[in-house]
Amino acid sequence: MRSGGVLLGAAATAWLVSSGCTRLPEADSPGARLYAERCGSCHRAYQPGVMTFEMWKVAIGRMHGVMSRNGVRPLDAEEMKLLLRYLEQHSG
Repeated sequence: MRSGGVLLGAAATAWLVSSGCTRLPEADSPGARLYAERCGSCHRAYQPGVMTFEMWKVAIGRMHGVMSRNGVRPLDAEEMKLLLRYLEQHSG
């Protein structure tokens, strides 16, 4: 069962890396701006539709830890709510 999760994670990562980034949905919304500014400052801001909302929650949780370990201010509670709401609305 564990290998299936690893394969799914690898497939999702490959898809993200190969996907081009076009204009974000509702690009002028607060959620899109937060996503582009905070997430896009370290790597490409991928289209929200490339992953399900459940996948985004895992990725955001993982990145929260990465940010903390790398000395980058993690999202505060309000930013996290805004980002997750945006990703939920536009996830695949």
